[in-house]
Amino acid sequence: MEYKEWTIRKITANDTKPALDFIIPMLQEIYPNMSGIVVRWDLANMEETYTVDPKTAMFAAFDQAGKVVATIAIRPYDDRIDKVKGYYDVTKTAELSRCYVDSSLRRQGIAGKLLAVMEDYCRSVGYSDICLHTHRFLPGGYPFWLSREFAVRAFGNDPDETIYMDKSLVINEQRLLCSG
Repeated sequence: MEYKEWTIRKITANDTKPALDFIIPMLQEIYPNMSGIVVRWDLANMEETYTVDPKTAMFAAFDQAGKVVATIAIRPYDDRIDKVKGYYDVTKTAELSRCYVDSSLRRQGIAGKLLAVMEDYCRSVGYSDICLHTHRFLPGGYPFWLSREFAVRAFGNDPDETIYMDKSLVINEQRLLCSG
């Protein structure tokens, strides 16, 4: 999708380095005390994680110069999180992650557009639900997800104040009848 100042598209193997060049500084900005950012499995294996399996994807917003300015990713949820263990149908649930927008471009609608593209993609590959976790200290994260119809599933009792959220991708037929 092309917009006035950026283009959104699914990353390819050729885009993994530019995506990492954006993500690593974002993580260092958002989580200044986190160690081992680059050794996270998905980041150390970007191509394998996000470009090979059709049930996984990373979308990025590229500026006019071709630089990554925002990202969002999904992959199948693997039921690894104790707080919501057993709640999701792992065959139909995508876990959303790596949603970052360059701090100078926030509040311009980029994240909303990335999310809309991601939701369409999720539906096209058979997901019916998306889950994610965020933290209260992240600037704008929790209010953004609430504004996009994500519901709180659970609150963590951890120092990072983790919030577990989800959203159904099943289109409500009643809503379609009322608006159509």
